[in-house]
Amino acid sequence: MWTSAFLATVLSIMVPIQNNDPLRAFDRSRIVIENTGKPIPVRPTYYDAGPDTGSILNAHYFPALELYNAGRYTDAEVNLTYVIERPTYIEGNPRQQEFLSTAFYTRAMIYLYHASGIGRYSLAKGDFESALKWNPKNFLAYLELSRVYSNLGFKEQAITILNYLLKLEPGKEIAAQAQDELRKLTTK
Repeated sequence: MWTSAFLATVLSIMVPIQNNDPLRAFDRSRIVIENTGKPIPVRPTYYDAGPDTGSILNAHYFPALELYNAGRYTDAEVNLTYVIERPTYIEGNPRQQEFLSTAFYTRAMIYLYHASGIGRYSLAKGDFESALKWNPKNFLAYLELSRVYSNLGFKEQAITILNYLLKLEPGKEIAAQAQDELRKLTTK
């Protein structure tokens, strides 16, 4: 198990990450994203998803989700970062909050489950928190944020997040996952 000195070191580097923050670039440079899928062509999509600048949704957002689903996490991360760093490109879109919350959430999932190296938890934590800022009803982001804390050994913080999530009444499936996570954290 981790020593308290190690956990203190991890906490000291877990700083809030903002768009275009040099700390994010530093943390990102220290992790490796592992692809599990075969290469696929990156093609624009043609969804009518509302107004955007430069067709950012069809050129980057939707292709990033397809890349993620295909296990091409490196390419997905690049495209999601492009979208995240340009929120004004979808400023007039009524679904801006949904798109950006999903982009942050998906990139955080890449860092949490498909990356290795120092800083990946910091990046995942920051992105899950940003996903929640854009959409406080992104219930999966609460669940995964609790898993970040749990993985680092911060059970009380994870429990607090899960209890808060359950108070939001997220629906049966997510509530069941949250209750399962709570059982794991409280029976150890």
